[in-house]
Amino acid sequence: MVKVNFSDISIRVIKYTFNTRFFLAKMCRKNSILARIVEMLFFEGDDIQVIPRDNTLRRNTMESQSIIVNQAIPLPNNAILPSQVLNEMIKRSRYHFIMDFCICRKSNGCQDYPHDLGCLFLGKGTKRISAKLGRMVSQEEALEHVWKCQQAGLVNIIGRNKIDSLWLNTGPKEDLLSICHCCPCCCLWKMTPELPQDLAKGFSPMMGVEIILNEERCNGCGSCAQGTCFLDAITIDEKAIRNSGICRVCGRCVEICPQEALTIKIKEDAVNRSIGRIEPLVDVETE
Repeated sequence: MVKVNFSDISIRVIKYTFNTRFFLAKMCRKNSILARIVEMLFFEGDDIQVIPRDNTLRRNTMESQSIIVNQAIPLPNNAILPSQVLNEMIKRSRYHFIMDFCICRKSNGCQDYPHDLGCLFLGKGTKRISAKLGRMVSQEEALEHVWKCQQAGLVNIIGRNKIDSLWLNTGPKEDLLSICHCCPCCCLWKMTPELPQDLAKGFSPMMGVEIILNEERCNGCGSCAQGTCFLDAITIDEKAIRNSGICRVCGRCVEICPQEALTIKIKEDAVNRSIGRIEPLVDVETE
């Protein structure tokens, strides 16, 4: 009897159908019945937050200091870092699984970002993930992995993602918490602008953060526009125009703006609010 490996089949299916997601998203926008079916199959119960890169806060610090050429600008000791959300959930979790590759970048043939920095999964569902896809790691290794992904220029997203529990065959979606590391060219959620609002609402910004545009500084150079973030949330009409309905506050525009016309504001309670939103999604502490 031939044993079928579900994960091998899933990877092949994802690889050959990955870029059809834009077409499917558009079809869902046109057909409410199809949208409901797709939601029940792949998105039901999703709640995913985009976590801005810590470097976006470093950029804010640079604005209030004299810039020293070729020297890193330290953050204040009491600075609120978006990555604290990830670190806290990693420290709470009993199980940590790192994939050996990013399924999105591998499927899309990414040329700009490393394929070997895969997703990090937390919760008891990780015990069901095939060893062919990656490995169980310690808390320290998981924290280091997130740091490496930030250094590589990737944006973290965290939450319950039903698609992951399906293709990884981990059981109920409540058993798996996903931490993905996204590039602007290959992210699954690049299709968000094409999705109906009911499907797209499960993919949202981190709580308590916002992007602020200083129009006096902006010269409309376009550095922050096409190809900067995976949603192309900024267009140029003499000045930068941010589409708040599309933007998920990843912070890439803040990092790249040569005029420092964009900044991220993070509220004091942002980390606690975000963690509070994640806690009921997946119990990462139990067996």
